[in-house]
Amino acid sequence: YKKRIDSLYRLHKKGIKTWVSIEPYPTPNIIDQDFVDILGSISFVDKIIFGRLNYNAMVTRYPDYKNFYNDLSQQVIEFSERNNKECHIKNGTMTNGVSKKDIRGNRLVACGV
Repeated sequence: YKKRIDSLYRLHKKGIKTWVSIEPYPTPNIIDQDFVDILGSISFVDKIIFGRLNYNAMVTRYPDYKNFYNDLSQQVIEFSERNNKECHIKNGTMTNGVSKKDIRGNRLVACGV
């Protein structure tokens, strides 16, 4: 994925608005990743979209998977606010009630600029 991030960085440096979609993000029992490293590697982008992995039984087998996604969502929100980035947390990723509803009643969280 390093080449893709490098290409995105070059586009960003040329003044093109860039964004990443970190989804579907797996629970650690599927793939254990360093989320802070991921955020650090894309710190130059203008917008971050984050979403959980849906429709996979292994996700629900992970202990406290709802809090896992709530915590990561909060990390994205805080990272975006600290770094003046736009962000969007996909519907169903956060379950702790911190969200808004769009005109169709879908839960969403948008943060940043």
